[in-house]
Amino acid sequence: MTDFTIDETARGDAVALSLSGDLDMSATFALEPVLDRVLADPPRELVLDLDDVDIVDSSGLSLLIATNERAARAEVDMAITGAGPQIQRVFHIAGLDGILPVRGT
Repeated sequence: MTDFTIDETARGDAVALSLSGDLDMSATFALEPVLDRVLADPPRELVLDLDDVDIVDSSGLSLLIATNERAARAEVDMAITGAGPQIQRVFHIAGLDGILPVRGT
């Protein structure tokens, strides 16, 4: 198990959250309040950088889906970046290819 960390960077009306570790159930307990706070005063753009995430389990997928839906309702342009081949494969197997806003590799 890898320690999960969140590095938040705000630039203008954009917020980037660089995630590191395993995006599993315990990580969602740490990430969800951060997302709640960020989306309470919605930025124009929210970037979730998964470059240092090794594993996304079903609870992590659920949180990404819910966050994407919340961002859309708040008219926030959300992007998931840095998703490596293993994470993209999880998205594909879960049928989330056209649902989650994955950009770049």
